[in-house]
Amino acid sequence: MTSIKIPKGSIELAGLLFAPSSIPSSPGISVVIVHPGGGVKEQTAKVYAEALSQPPNNYTTICYDASYQGASGGEPHFLEDPSARVSDISAVIDYLTSSVPHVDASKIGVVGICAGGGYAVAAAKGDYRIKSVCTVSMVNIGDSFRLGWEGKDSVLNHISTLQTAADERAAKIKGAEPQYAPYVPARYEEKTPYDLKQGSEYYLTPRGQHPNAQNKMLVSSFPLILTWDAFALADIFLKQPVCCVFGSKAGSKWHSDRLDEILKLNAGKGVDRMVEVEEATHMDFYDREKFVGKAVEEVGAFMREMII
Repeated sequence: MTSIKIPKGSIELAGLLFAPSSIPSSPGISVVIVHPGGGVKEQTAKVYAEALSQPPNNYTTICYDASYQGASGGEPHFLEDPSARVSDISAVIDYLTSSVPHVDASKIGVVGICAGGGYAVAAAKGDYRIKSVCTVSMVNIGDSFRLGWEGKDSVLNHISTLQTAADERAAKIKGAEPQYAPYVPARYEEKTPYDLKQGSEYYLTPRGQHPNAQNKMLVSSFPLILTWDAFALADIFLKQPVCCVFGSKAGSKWHSDRLDEILKLNAGKGVDRMVEVEEATHMDFYDREKFVGKAVEEVGAFMREMII
């Protein structure tokens, strides 16, 4: 593992590069790992990057902190900007193909976890250097904000959210301090979805806690997220093969189902491989060995099969 700095205009992205355990005689597959919303590279993204660099896959992998987050540059910090998150992926591919030895520019894949899955899909729509897309516990962050964790809320609930963001911006112009919101609930109630309770356990306890993942997001992120859709025009522009891995007990499963439905508008093709893992919840794929192992197995095999 090597710590790296990835240039992205005036911003530097902090990354971790994993070389394959055994260097192939000819350049092999390289994979960009995209972390969840609120996460940093040292958490679940690193788990997947390291695992995919090991046998039987032996891929070159990079995980990194998003712009404005973790150890990466960009101000204001703690901004969740979907457009920036998507352009981060292309910047990492630029780095891979220009600065890393033993990389074949025609063999690039992207793996995204949670919101990173939605960002991976969105990046592939516009960057055809990406040859294969895999998502694990995918969340389209725009849909999740608009419709709630289980996809059952009314989008009209968030007209007031946009007003709150507008008021906060007006106050900042007059000198007020920026306001933040949590990614996962610091305290939860009985009605809180189980996945979000697990999210609190992962991010806020030694299970997965990291000092650079502070469970806060600028309120100014809200308009950027609420008006963005990872799947917009996917039926037209998403031409790469796609694999979605998700748990049978995950409240986020509907995001993978929705992408499958959208892609079926394109000559009935749908997602190329839908992998439903029995008994798995959303967060099980972050660090539970049994489920991470299954996801890595499926992702590794899909990349080998689809990236020729």
